[in-house]
Amino acid sequence: MNDVTNLTPPAAVPYRPSLRISGHDWLLIFAAFALSRIALYGMGYFGVQLYGSPIGPFQAYCQFDCVWFQRIIENGYDLYPRWLSKGNAANWAFMPLYPMLAGGISSLLEVESLFGLMLVANLAFFASLPLMLLVLRQLKLGDETARFGVWLLAFSPFSAYFVSGYTEPMFMALMLGMFLFAYREQWMMVAVLGILISSTRNLGVMMVFPVLILAVQAYGIREFLRFSERTLKVILTLWLIPFGLFAYMVYLYHLMGDALAFKHIQVAWGRHMDSPLDWWMSGFELGGRKAYLSIMVMFGWALNGYLFYKKRWAEATLMFICCTIPLMTGLNAMPRYMFGLYPTLLAIILLTHRWPAIRPAVLCLSGMVASFIAVAFVNFKFFTV
Repeated sequence: MNDVTNLTPPAAVPYRPSLRISGHDWLLIFAAFALSRIALYGMGYFGVQLYGSPIGPFQAYCQFDCVWFQRIIENGYDLYPRWLSKGNAANWAFMPLYPMLAGGISSLLEVESLFGLMLVANLAFFASLPLMLLVLRQLKLGDETARFGVWLLAFSPFSAYFVSGYTEPMFMALMLGMFLFAYREQWMMVAVLGILISSTRNLGVMMVFPVLILAVQAYGIREFLRFSERTLKVILTLWLIPFGLFAYMVYLYHLMGDALAFKHIQVAWGRHMDSPLDWWMSGFELGGRKAYLSIMVMFGWALNGYLFYKKRWAEATLMFICCTIPLMTGLNAMPRYMFGLYPTLLAIILLTHRWPAIRPAVLCLSGMVASFIAVAFVNFKFFTV
């Protein structure tokens, strides 16, 4: 497509620049990957040496959700709640693709589950770097902006989650891949990646909305009403994206009789449905780390609003949905949810594309925050969750 922000159908042939990456850019990608791993694992290691129990960098980054994924690999999914201090939590909240891949690698290489989790996470993050480069080139933002995007992703404020045993690296890589191929109108690739992303995190099913918006931008409403061949491909893609989540729901139903157990078990972590505005206001009323979370929500709203202002309808809609749904159940984890999304980084990249002079300051500030969050995360500080 010639302009992903245009609501009128473009020419019949979509804009599909070459996916070839030059040797110079591969060097940049390897450098961004290696330097970010050295910096973040180094910060984690020295953080626990100085402030916590002296353990290795991999073990230091296996906090919170990572432990749950280890349990899935080693024990499978629970038949009944038995974890946390009240014994009312089960691992049903965690989608299966990441622990399946990590467990398979651990068995193949005959290593412990933690190594498998870290290997899959780092491989997925490495894949996200060239995908970010290609996505930004697809949007005609230029080589300099695309290269800045790679560095921003490598040192984003919550990049501690890109080196830990979490689903963030896989979620980011699959999301970038889906946007790239949706921009290029290659719907079967979008469908395959969609099945994988909805098997990685339940919010992955929300990719149906940006895919639909991009397809309408490409073809127009009238062509959908005529059910042309290419719009039928889009419709099939939209049906296939949720398949990963639906398969997991069938598994849960046969395992313990509740297809929505991944949602119902959230109560064990104190999450319950309420107005997102009420949750946001409660952060200022409670103060402390809750006030910090409410401030971060406001920062996310500002970036989301900027995407709408720039008429990036698909990306802005996804960011709104993926930030609002978690906020309906509480403030915890909102910053990492927000910075685990491609649209959040795109908003920052678009700002620096307009004002290139601020790029060094943005990277410096982002790296400083990333270091702070990394040290706090490995020392089990709950505000980083």
